[in-house]
Amino acid sequence: MPEFKNKQSAQILKSVYRNAQMAYESSEDVLKHCKSLDLYREITRQRDRYKTIASRARRELSKRGEHARQASPYAKSMAKMGIAMKTAADSSCSNLAQIMLKGTTMGIIDIQRAVNHSHTAERDIRESAEKLLLREQDFCDGLKRFL
Repeated sequence: MPEFKNKQSAQILKSVYRNAQMAYESSEDVLKHCKSLDLYREITRQRDRYKTIASRARRELSKRGEHARQASPYAKSMAKMGIAMKTAADSSCSNLAQIMLKGTTMGIIDIQRAVNHSHTAERDIRESAEKLLLREQDFCDGLKRFL
């Protein structure tokens, strides 16, 4: 079983997994309130991508003897509660897009921090995370039209 060359490589993958899994679950909560077919498609497309990313990261971590840990139950319940509160009075496209943008931005920050603190991580893992960050920026750009 191949192991990571260093802990920094594992930290990047753990961050990718945790954020993709959290984004997948949060997207489900946002979609429940979505009335616009265009926005629904945009979020669904991204949600499906998050599922794929989380699965790949989990498999890679497992293959190398590491455990993929999801966000804490507290963080998950806070996200779920925040989405419920923010959509109770306003389930407009603009508000839903804003919720998704804020969540995506939080994920970008977490993954970017892991990448910035991992200068000796395996190059392919760093490059994969950097490509993910660019795709996340593209997703943000796609959501901006709904604001």
